[in-house]
Amino acid sequence: MPALTIPAFGSTALVEREPARPGSGEVRIRVEAAPVHPVDVWVHDGRLAALLPGEPPYVAGWGVAGVVDEVGPGVDDLAVGDAVLGLSDWFDTFVGTHASTVVLPARAVGRRPAGLDAVAAAALSLNALTALQALDLVGLTSGTLGITGAAGGVGGYALELARLRGLDVVALAREGDREFVERTGARLAVRPDDIADTAAALTAVAGPLDGVLDAALLADRALPAVRDGGVFLGLTGPATPPAERGIRAEAVQVVGDWAQLSSLAELAASGAISTRVAATYPLAEADQAYRAVLDGGLRGVVVLVP
Repeated sequence: MPALTIPAFGSTALVEREPARPGSGEVRIRVEAAPVHPVDVWVHDGRLAALLPGEPPYVAGWGVAGVVDEVGPGVDDLAVGDAVLGLSDWFDTFVGTHASTVVLPARAVGRRPAGLDAVAAAALSLNALTALQALDLVGLTSGTLGITGAAGGVGGYALELARLRGLDVVALAREGDREFVERTGARLAVRPDDIADTAAALTAVAGPLDGVLDAALLADRALPAVRDGGVFLGLTGPATPPAERGIRAEAVQVVGDWAQLSSLAELAASGAISTRVAATYPLAEADQAYRAVLDGGLRGVVVLVP
């Protein structure tokens, strides 16, 4: 079965390998779609080399959608033939999804309802799950939340999910994203050309905010927009500024969760949240897919289709 490997930083190769067998509590998924995220590109080009074990080759990829084709011992809730979406906690396991099959813990695999195709579901698997877990960590049940990068991969889902929770949202995004932002009922703060003006752009719309979810990794440029005693949530530890003025500052660390993945899939199938796919590529054209992600500016996810 073909897998997309990174034999050396900056290169890719399709190789044949024996499919892994699921162990206790695991399932094997026949991959129908797997998204490419910036973190995959950073593994590919070597900028995350210090965080990786040993030397290449690696198989990248966090998210997946497909069909269960083998079930390990101790798995009762999934069966062969079930349509699913899942997440590999890649920095813990280094098990990549850019392949024809992948073995994941059943706890990290959710059900995919009829009407939600694999490509659309793959777009949810990392970005929407990160957004959901970030909002849970923010912990606001009312008030005003600022979201930076609110039309991007994680930020776009955070925006939709926050509005579903009834939060007042100030969305930092480009003027060209106004329709998407306002369709959710959020208020647009146009991202300034000088990111030093980020906090001023946010507070100009709603005054000091109860919290900021920083999906654009603007860190201390966005922190001043938070009121004293509010909350600031970053997507990575290094991009989360030190707390000040009684602000709680934390970073989310996404983990695969079957219940949350299943819930997100149901929301997408019902149309309550969007499935934003920018482009699809076959595994054999992965270099083009990686380049598209590296170039940036996408309003949706690039998805590999084995």
